[in-house]
Amino acid sequence: MSTVPSAGRRFVLLAGVTVVAGALAAWWILSAGRTANEGLDITDEGYYLLSFRWWDSNPLALTGVQYLYGPVFEWFGYDVVKLRFFRLFTVVVVHLLFGYSFMRWLRGRRPGAPPTRLWEAAGTTAVLAAGGMCYSWIPQSPGYNDVVLLGALTLVSCVLWMATAVDRGTPVPFWIFLVAGLVIGAMVLAKWTSVVVIGLIVITAVVVLAGQGWRSVARGTLLALGGLGLAALVVQLFVVRLDVAVPGILKVNKFIAGTSYSPLDLLQLYWSSTIELIGRAVAAHGPLLIATALAVVARWRRLRLAAAAVAVVALILSVRRVVVDDGALGGSQHIPTYAETLLAAVLVAVVAAAGAVIAGRAGVTARTRLSRENTRTWVILALLVLLPLVQAFGTNTPLYSIGFNAFAAWAAVMIAVLTGIWAVPIVARATLGLVLVGSLVATATIAYTGLFRYPYRSVGHEQLTVATTIPALHGMYLSRAAEENFGRLVTDLRPYTDPPGRPVLAFDKMAGLVLMVGGRPLGEAWISPRERARTAAGIEEACRTSRPARPPLIILNRQISEVETNALRACGLDFHAEYEQLAPTGQTSGLQVWVPKAERVARTTG
Repeated sequence: MSTVPSAGRRFVLLAGVTVVAGALAAWWILSAGRTANEGLDITDEGYYLLSFRWWDSNPLALTGVQYLYGPVFEWFGYDVVKLRFFRLFTVVVVHLLFGYSFMRWLRGRRPGAPPTRLWEAAGTTAVLAAGGMCYSWIPQSPGYNDVVLLGALTLVSCVLWMATAVDRGTPVPFWIFLVAGLVIGAMVLAKWTSVVVIGLIVITAVVVLAGQGWRSVARGTLLALGGLGLAALVVQLFVVRLDVAVPGILKVNKFIAGTSYSPLDLLQLYWSSTIELIGRAVAAHGPLLIATALAVVARWRRLRLAAAAVAVVALILSVRRVVVDDGALGGSQHIPTYAETLLAAVLVAVVAAAGAVIAGRAGVTARTRLSRENTRTWVILALLVLLPLVQAFGTNTPLYSIGFNAFAAWAAVMIAVLTGIWAVPIVARATLGLVLVGSLVATATIAYTGLFRYPYRSVGHEQLTVATTIPALHGMYLSRAAEENFGRLVTDLRPYTDPPGRPVLAFDKMAGLVLMVGGRPLGEAWISPRERARTAAGIEEACRTSRPARPPLIILNRQISEVETNALRACGLDFHAEYEQLAPTGQTSGLQVWVPKAERVARTTG
C-alpha cells in the first residue's frame, strides 16, 4: 500500500492549518466589518469620539490619544463608521506584521522546518486569527488601549527582526530602531503608563542586541532615541504644540491624583485577580494539564496508549466546561469565563514546554529543539508570555480584562512550543495542536458574539435595525428606542446648538449625547459620577483659561450637585438663577435638559 511522503504530509498539514486559521480570521474580520455601522455606546466610546472630535481645541485630557486619532477622525469627516474601519485595518495589519515577524524569526530557530513559505503562512494566519480578541468586548471605535496593544506588538516585531539579524550574524537595519522610537513616542503620548511594557520590551531588545556586542546596543539606543525625537518633532510641527498638549495632560492627571487608585492598590488588584484566575483555570482544566504532562513523558508504548486515552477524556471534559460555562462567548459579562479558557490554553503550552525540556535533560525522552534554545530565545518567549498582562498596566480593572486582547502573543508562544517539541511522543504534540486550534476557534466565537450578541453597552445586532437621522452618526443603525430618544433630543436642542460647537455638559457618563447634539466639552470630555471633584476642576480650568462665548447647555441623568453649581460660578454662571428646564423629563427621554433662561425667553417670545 502506498504512503504519502513525509514532505507531502507536511504540506497537507500546513495547508490545512492555513485554511482553518484563515477561515477563523476571516470570520472575525468580516464580523467586525459587518457591525461597524451598528450601535453606539454613549459612555466610554462616546468619550473617545467626543475627545477626537475636538482634539485640537480642548487640551484638557487624561492622555494624548486624541492627538493620534483626532486628526484621522477629522480626515474622515468625523465619520464614526470610517473610524471603526480604520481601527479594523490597523488591527489586521499589525497582527499580520507581528505574525510574519515571529515566523521569520522562528524559522531560524527551527532548522528542521519545511522549506516552504507555507510554513510562515500557517503561523501568520494563526496569529491573525488570535487577533480577534481585540473585538472581545471593548467599543468598536479606537482608544488608548488600542495604541498600547498594537504598539507593543509592533515593538515586539522590531525585537524579532533584531533577533533574526543577530542569529544570522548580520547588522540590524537602522530603520528598525527608528520605527521602534516612533512607536514608543506614540505609545507614551497615548497612555503614559505604557512605559511599563515599553521597559520590558527594551530590556529584551538589549539582551538580544548584546549578542552582537555592546556597540550594537549603543547604536540601537541612539537610533531609537532619534526615532523618539522624530516622533516628538512630527507632533510639534504637524499635530499640536507640546507646550499645549503636555500641560493639559498633566493638569488632568493632577485633578485625579487624590481620587484614583494608588500604585500599591493597583498592584494588589492585579496580583489577587490574576492569582484567582490562575486558580480557576487550573481547577477547571486540571485534567488537561495533567494529561499533557503525562503525554510528554510517555516513552513506552503502553504508557503512550494510556496517555492518549487520558488526553481524549481530558479534552472532552475541557470542551464541555467551556460550552457549559460560556467560556467562548464575548461581551463584558463573559470576561471571567473566556479568560479562564484562554489562560488554560497557554498553560497547556507551558506544561508541554517544561515537560519536554525536563524530560529531555533527564534522558526520559529525546532532547527537543526547545531544550537547546539559547538565552535570547528564552528571553523572547518570556516576553511573549508576560506581554498580554504587562501591556494592560494602568487599567483600574483586573489585568486580564484588557490584557487578553493581546492573545496573539500567547498564540505565538504555543506555535513556538509546538514546533520545538517534535521529538516528544505524538500524543503530546497532537494534544497541544488541538488546544491551539481550539483556542483559535474560541477566539473567533468570542469576537463574533462580542460583536453581534453582546456589543459593548448596546443591544444586539438583531435590534440595531433603524437608520439614524442624527447627523453626527451618519450611516449608522441604532435600536428603534435609541433612535427615537436620541433623535428627539437632537431635534429639541437644535435651536440652542446651531451653529455646532456650543459647550454642553452631560452628567454623568453621557459624552456620546454631547457628540450627537453637536456640542463640545467644557473641561474634560469624560464626566464620571465618582469623580465629581475632577469634573469640577476641569470646568473651572476651562473657564479660567478661555471662558466660552455661549454658556453651556446642561443635560442630567441625576440631580445637579453643589460641586457642579460651584464650578459653574467660576464661569460666571448661577445655575439656580440663570437656568430653567427645557421640558419635563418625560418629554426628554427621562433626562433633565437645562438651558439659559435668557435664551429660553427669547425663543418663546420670538
